[in-house]
Amino acid sequence: MRTVVMLLCLAGLAQAAETLWLDELDLKGIAQDWREARRNQSVEGNALRIGGQTFERGIGTHANSRWGLDLHGTATQFSTQFSALVGVDDEVNGNPEASIEFFLVGDGKTLWKSGVMKAKQAAQAVEIDLTGVQNLKLLVTDGGNGDRYDHADWAMAKVLYTGAKPTPRSYQPRAPYILTPKPPATPRINGARVFGARPGNPFLFTIPATGDRPMTFAAENLPEGLALDPATGHITGSVTTAGGYTATLVARNALGEDRKELRIEIGETICLTPPLGWNSSGTAGRVRWMPKRSSPPPRPWPTPASSTTAGPTSTSTTPGRASGAAPSAPSSPTRSSPT
Repeated sequence: MRTVVMLLCLAGLAQAAETLWLDELDLKGIAQDWREARRNQSVEGNALRIGGQTFERGIGTHANSRWGLDLHGTATQFSTQFSALVGVDDEVNGNPEASIEFFLVGDGKTLWKSGVMKAKQAAQAVEIDLTGVQNLKLLVTDGGNGDRYDHADWAMAKVLYTGAKPTPRSYQPRAPYILTPKPPATPRINGARVFGARPGNPFLFTIPATGDRPMTFAAENLPEGLALDPATGHITGSVTTAGGYTATLVARNALGEDRKELRIEIGETICLTPPLGWNSSGTAGRVRWMPKRSSPPPRPWPTPASSTTAGPTSTSTTPGRASGAAPSAPSSPTRSSPT
């Protein structure tokens, strides 16, 4: 008698379980990398179709996608008509780039994963126990090769539950933020540590500084011929004597001051940016000295070769070429090697 009562109670509990089709929920909380999730359709609005099989219900999404459900600990089973059916939607026409993986994560623990699935692959079944699970996440990843053609279907997906009805959660994207720290209000001089010009040429350098304005500038030990505008920080003029000079730059505001040394190189052989536009992080702040070269001599023409072969068909009418011989190569011009 006791056994019969227990069986009747269990039957009553089983009958009390309700079915929630996931396509009946608000899908706005699904975050995905391309387009928007659709109910009972693929991500492009076609019928849900996996491996040649069509499904009436489900959710069409796209990798990478994330969605969460609050189960309140009342769900008993996540299934898709006797078994969950997931896979790549046939609308990708068998494209080999399609590669996705499905995950079910409960309370931070991976409960199930499909493994990587490809186009034309048959739908994969999933049926798991969700007893006691509070939060369930449905994830689709790109399979590790990017998200092109990663059209993913959760076909015939439903939750069996008793008590409180599961509710969808929203994944809000993180607000964008700037990684570069905000500059302080106090003065800070930035920019190059070395600057140069040729003797007698115009010189223009602006002291680059961050900080609250108004700000004034100063420069100590400038070479003769250069002057500073304290309001703008522009150093202008020209220096006629070649050599290296070390000046101290100063920026001041109401909160303090900052100082930085600037090496000024005046000469004929200075090259702060190497030739041909080549640059490297290894050359930052360094002076590249290039020797001054004279123009190479004119390219010499080859000396015509005379023909000494007898016979009416052995003469050469082409300068520098004997009959049947290849043209002689011109000699290379002489150039000075850099030191």
